[in-house]
Amino acid sequence: MKQTEPQSSSGTQSQTQTQTQTQPQSQSQSQTEAGSQPPLNLQSLPPIFVLPTHLSLDALHQIEDHLVRGAAHLTYDISEAGVVLGRLSHSKRVALELRARGVWTEEVPASHSSVSPAGRWKGEEPPAKRARVSEGARIDGLSRDDTPNMTGPSNEAIDLDTETESEEDGMEGHRGEKHLQRPELVSAVPSKETARAEPNVIQVVKLSWLDECIAANSLLPIDSYLLYKARKVARPAGAEARSPPITKPTSILQRVRQDASTPSSHPPPPPKLHRTTTSEAEEDNKTSLPPPPDWVVNRLPYACQRRSPLHPPNEAFIQQLLKIRQIRQLTLDEIGVRAYSTSIAAIAAYPYKFRRASEILSLPGCDAKIAHLFSEYQSSPNGSLEAASQLDKDPTLRTLHTFNQIWGVGAKTAREFYYTRQWRDLDDIILHGWAGLSRVQQIGVKYYDEFLRGMSRSQVETIASTVQRHAHKMRPHAHYDGVGVECIIVGGYRRGKETCGDVDVILTHRDESVTQDLIVDVVGSLESEHYITHTLHLNLSTSDRDQQSLPYRGDAIEGARHFDSLDKALVVWQDPLPTSPTESPTKDRKKNTNTHHRVDIIVSHWRSIGCAVLGWTGDTTFERDLRRIAKKRHNWKFDSSGVRERDGKGRVLDLEAKGRTWEEREKLAFEGIVGSGMWIGPEGRCSF
Repeated sequence: MKQTEPQSSSGTQSQTQTQTQTQPQSQSQSQTEAGSQPPLNLQSLPPIFVLPTHLSLDALHQIEDHLVRGAAHLTYDISEAGVVLGRLSHSKRVALELRARGVWTEEVPASHSSVSPAGRWKGEEPPAKRARVSEGARIDGLSRDDTPNMTGPSNEAIDLDTETESEEDGMEGHRGEKHLQRPELVSAVPSKETARAEPNVIQVVKLSWLDECIAANSLLPIDSYLLYKARKVARPAGAEARSPPITKPTSILQRVRQDASTPSSHPPPPPKLHRTTTSEAEEDNKTSLPPPPDWVVNRLPYACQRRSPLHPPNEAFIQQLLKIRQIRQLTLDEIGVRAYSTSIAAIAAYPYKFRRASEILSLPGCDAKIAHLFSEYQSSPNGSLEAASQLDKDPTLRTLHTFNQIWGVGAKTAREFYYTRQWRDLDDIILHGWAGLSRVQQIGVKYYDEFLRGMSRSQVETIASTVQRHAHKMRPHAHYDGVGVECIIVGGYRRGKETCGDVDVILTHRDESVTQDLIVDVVGSLESEHYITHTLHLNLSTSDRDQQSLPYRGDAIEGARHFDSLDKALVVWQDPLPTSPTESPTKDRKKNTNTHHRVDIIVSHWRSIGCAVLGWTGDTTFERDLRRIAKKRHNWKFDSSGVRERDGKGRVLDLEAKGRTWEEREKLAFEGIVGSGMWIGPEGRCSF
């Protein structure tokens, strides 16, 4: 469930930092130009490459001008460089930058240089390991009081029905930087002759060394400036410098040809036709299979047409298929994701435990491939599938899965982190790419461990009651009807989950004047009592148009995929510590170690409350099929904000007008889309 901002404060900070970084070069240039002495002679140095990381374009050009005036051998091919100049501080980052440019290295032992094996100069403390983001520590200015403005046009789209991700990570483009070497200094930079003797050696030197050399107008020893000295080695087998190109075949034949021609360390087994064995045939003669449910007999294709309990009889087999679907998602195989989702939804609705693979072939959306997988699962000693086990065994898939679990990072961005930026864990993201993350992604990394912890049903109920209390506080006059603002818990809680990953609540009232701008007031009230630490996304589109229903104008115009237009706030929640009247707010307050949770607060006016509850209760496949059946059967557009016609006029349809309660209105909306008498309660919408 995850939607796309003017430049944030982090962008301004990066710009200020870049301007500050350019000052040393400008000062050095002024000193050189002001003096009457000739420019520093750099002709004897090996080829030099300048890393553009953390440099503005102007600063990069100034450095290159200095090198050119000194007759240095400036190269733009890092593979031929003997010296690399860069504004870096850790050897790990240096090796990462070289590897990202296709140069694989192994560090020279400490005895060969004056630098420690970690690439640090003497006297420097080792770099801090990954900050414990789960403890709520402040990371690069990200504190509990930061509430970024997430309503701008270039914000990350946070689609709660599908997955979304930010494509603007703010990372600067890569370009090589070069090292400076001095022939006269044996303990410093080697001469050309030495470079020829060690053609595979590369040295990475701090950019400040060049500034000091220019200021002194002579080559200085690099002992305290050397970041990394290493030998160039061949790229390891199977290592990739960037994400492999992904093509989307337009036909089944093209997919087969592509699968046959694409090398893979774990090639999928070819699809097989399921053949009934002799033992299965003999068993069929002795015992008959249970009678198939009506939806199997009638071949009903949509998940919203059949009941799927929270714990189906074949749940263990489904868990294996979910892993395979996750792998398809991480490899951006959208066709595979949809196919497995359809098969899993059908198996989840089947009321009997499978006894043989042939039963699967009778289910709509399941083919011989799924039957073959069940045969493998059934014969496995521990009930597992080889294809599913790759999610745990394959190191690349494990890392991609870790990145994909960061809130605000989808599969495509996870692959960019891994292949393009060469990050391998959360520490790499924090140490080498923190400033390039969007604000939402920074929060997702900071509270990564805490967001993965589940909440009990009682915790969800406590949070919902707190939200409702603040809604009543902001709208005290709303009790005139004897009910006041209603708070409805939806999502996995309403489907019956024992443990919930987040909390989804909908606020509503029969009087539209009550729900107008209610989301702003509730969020402000919760922030004032320190329940909300960060606001990830704030949408006010319904209040901005005076709560008038938005007519259908086409998918391309309406917005990001299946994201509705309801007022909502996606926030980070932390229960505050209790306070006493004698406690000082600054000195005596203890550190809050309560877990941070994800909470979504939605506000819906009464006219479409049934659609809102319906759209926020089912899981992804169930909601997808609701949209599909509305389109194919009625030519309607359905989402959580209502139902509209697709006839070019976009007329809003009121399917729930006769409902007196929100439960009745939800049922009317459901049956209006799926069919009369087809009602399925929330506990039956667990199609995974």
